[in-house]
Amino acid sequence: MKTMPALLAAMLLATAPALAPAALAQSAEPSPAEHAPAKPDTYHASLDQRINSMHQRLQITPDQETVWNAFAGTMRNNADMIEQAYKKRASQLNTMTAPENLQDYAQIEQDRAQNIQKLSASFDALYAQLSDQQKKTADTMFRRYYVNRAQAHHHAKPGAK
Repeated sequence: MKTMPALLAAMLLATAPALAPAALAQSAEPSPAEHAPAKPDTYHASLDQRINSMHQRLQITPDQETVWNAFAGTMRNNADMIEQAYKKRASQLNTMTAPENLQDYAQIEQDRAQNIQKLSASFDALYAQLSDQQKKTADTMFRRYYVNRAQAHHHAKPGAK
């Protein structure tokens, strides 16, 4: 399915906060905390909640647990990698030049893109093991997630109605 990587991208974007261009426009010297991910306990609890919700909604069977665990592990590893990148970034923001700042952000986005590719491959393996009903649930779940994210993004814009 061609749209699945885009949906997985939206899912990955939800697991780690993105640097908001609007925040850059608001202040020439953003604070490190402004771009740091949520506190680890909240951050990981939220991720685990999403993973557990997906597991329940997809009704993962005991026979599917191995491939499910690989997918969930990829989600956790990707989130941890991005969290570490944002922590490093936050610790260096006060001393970065503007070009270094932009290069660092570009590297994080490149890492995120690679993580999405890993997540997509992991999800493809899981999706291949799902029953037709589970696939239908997954398709619906990902569509709704994407629509909800798009609506949230639209409403978050200044002047959005």
